[in-house]
Amino acid sequence: MRRSALAAAAVCIGMALAATASARVWNDSAGRVSFDSPSSWTTDVQRTTPDTIVLVGNADQECFVLAVPNSGTSSASATRVRNSTQNAIDNTAWEGLANAVSPMFPNRGARVTDKTVDTSGFWPIQRANISGAERPVMAALISRPGMDISAFCWSYGGPDATATYETFFRSLSHPNDATWRSEIEAAAPAPTPAPAQPQ
Repeated sequence: MRRSALAAAAVCIGMALAATASARVWNDSAGRVSFDSPSSWTTDVQRTTPDTIVLVGNADQECFVLAVPNSGTSSASATRVRNSTQNAIDNTAWEGLANAVSPMFPNRGARVTDKTVDTSGFWPIQRANISGAERPVMAALISRPGMDISAFCWSYGGPDATATYETFFRSLSHPNDATWRSEIEAAAPAPTPAPAQPQ
């Protein structure tokens, strides 16, 4: 990570791998977020109150991870939050979140160039590519009851880090994920049995 970025890493929040075998699991002491950090990355906790902000990376790759409490979903069921994130969020929501990462977007000029939702896993992952910074930014957002977790990554040099960032994004989680998944699966309606075939 660049020293200048570390020095500027007082992020204001207004709204609110390499292979897996070589990754290290990082758990937030405040219990808001966990992720797998590539073994070549270092981790620097920027803030723990009222939200969690972590800067991770190395000389070529850098990601800001933000875990921000969301009072609007704090009383929502895990099923409702999971279902509400199946569709892509608005560009304005992405841009507002990105502009809060002031070391990347000091002029608040974030613009979404494309976005998707990855629903291949149990929990949807919002994805976006964002321009308006000194270099292209790849971003991810996951939502849980009472918590929004996002990551914004860019590269200073070295080989293409897209695969590393994608693996990192898929590792983002909340410590309560297993419990919420059990609740969702327990509440799901039983499948309708197929009608018996005549003999």
